[in-house]
This record gives sequence, structure tokens and C-alpha cells, in this order.
Amino acid sequence: MWFKNIQIFQLKDTENFSSADLIAKLPEFPLRECGSQDEFTFGWMPLIRNSEQWSVASDLCLLIRAGKEEKVLPSAVVREELEAKVSEIEVVEGRKVGRKEKADIKEELVFSLRPKAFAKRTDIWAYIDLKAKLLVLNSTNAGMTEQLFKLLQTTLGSFPMVPLQAQASPAMVMTDWLMKNDVPASLETGDECEIEDSSEDKAKIRFKSLEPLSEDVTRHLEQGMTVKSLALRWTDKMSFVLNSDLTLKKVKFDDTLKESAFNDSQGGALSDMDANFSLMSLTIREFFESYKLWFEIVDE
Repeated sequence: MWFKNIQIFQLKDTENFSSADLIAKLPEFPLRECGSQDEFTFGWMPLIRNSEQWSVASDLCLLIRAGKEEKVLPSAVVREELEAKVSEIEVVEGRKVGRKEKADIKEELVFSLRPKAFAKRTDIWAYIDLKAKLLVLNSTNAGMTEQLFKLLQTTLGSFPMVPLQAQASPAMVMTDWLMKNDVPASLETGDECEIEDSSEDKAKIRFKSLEPLSEDVTRHLEQGMTVKSLALRWTDKMSFVLNSDLTLKKVKFDDTLKESAFNDSQGGALSDMDANFSLMSLTIREFFESYKLWFEIVDE
């Protein structure tokens, strides 16, 4: 299991956290199928479909998986049904349907159509690193992140965590790297960069297949624009696009790491997952030590 997106939160009061307690309670809050009028459900899922393996532990890290099942009701279907109903009323009763009445009709239609809608499942993987005091998610989706936090709090009663607190503005730090051609020694710039200006409309320019240190990029930075995202490679272990909100996207772990995990595996889906997770979590733990220094992230 190699994360392709990374969002990091810091844990507080980890001395009061019990991995054993969480492991024991995961099956008590499983993802269930949507009922006829459920918009969505959210709950824990086994790491492997149709198994009883709800977590994997490695060097004070615990891998878990949650999922969301939601009823998918295409907007085109609702719109078509709404237009037909409104037209019928206007023809039969000879009057115009107002905005509020139309909204009420739409709500009734959604209620009646939802039981017939098909259900779609999406998942979110996460792990808790008690040594580094981190919660690491493989998603940057705000809605899924919020639901995961709620589920953790419901499962454990409380789950104290905070977003990363950077004392240095990530946008300004990355801008400074490019303006001064002074990227940290452990980093190399990639071929993707997005910059934005400080106006209200936040005009953006995206550069692809272009060296971020090129004159085309730095010229705009000299005029006051700042870096919103930047493709980077860290040591020989991983590459990613670093965003000004401190999330990582398009994460790719080096093939040598994956080969090492393959060699460590005893064979089988669960053993493969265990080996992959062990190397991935150690790599991210090491990476976070550099990450903290770049942006002066405060330890909780």
C-alpha cells in the first residue's frame, strides 16, 4: 500500500492513546450499506476485502482503512424529472411554479428517487505513527478527511489532533527557493510548478515540462507572484508535488524501495501490504524530519 497523496496531522496526548483499544473497536463501527433514505454511510473497512484483517502494525505505526458508501443520484435525472413535474403543473393548473415551490418539488423527487439510486464506495487509508506523533492520510479530500476524524472520535471517544503549524509561510519559502536558486540539499526541482498573484481573483499560471528555475518562472516571481505548488524529488526515495497548504500530491516512491519491500514480503496479499507499509511509514517518518525544518513546523 503506497500512498499517492499525503496529508499529515500532528497528534496530541499520545500517551493516552491505546493502539490495542483502537484495534479492538474497529469491527464495532464497520461500513454498512446505505439504507433506502441514507445519503451516505461511513465506517471502518478490513484492509483486504472479505477478510477479518482490520489493521497492520509496524514499528509503532498502525495502518487502518475507512470507507464511504453513498447513493449516486445523477443530477441530469433529477433535473429531467423536475422539469417534467413543473411542466405538468403549469399545463394542468395554468400557473407558473415559483422558486420555493420548485425547490420543494425537487426535495420530494430526491426523496422518492434515492431508494432507486445505485451505491458507490470510496475508501481512505490512514496510519498513526506513535513515534513521530503523526496521523498520515492518503487523501487530501476535505470531506473524507472530516468524516475520518468524526469516525475516530466516535470509535475512541476522543482523538486529539491538529493540522501542521508552520511558522514560515510554505508559499514564501518555496518562492524563496526558486528566486535564490537555493533549494535544500536533499531536494531537486521537478518539471511542474504553479504560481499565483496576490490579487483578489488569485490569477494562476501553471508550468509543465518546464524547469521551475527557468527564467520564464522566476520572471513572474520577481513581479510579485508566489509559488502555490512545486514538483520536487526528495533524496532518492520519493517524488511529489508540494502544495502551499502542506499537502503532497502525485507521490511516487522510488522503485528501489518497492523492490526492497517485494524482497521482504513472504508472499500473499497481507504480507505484501505489511512489507510495503513498513518501508513507506519509515520513509515518511524520515521525510517529516526534513519537512519540519523547511517550514519551521512546531512540535506538539
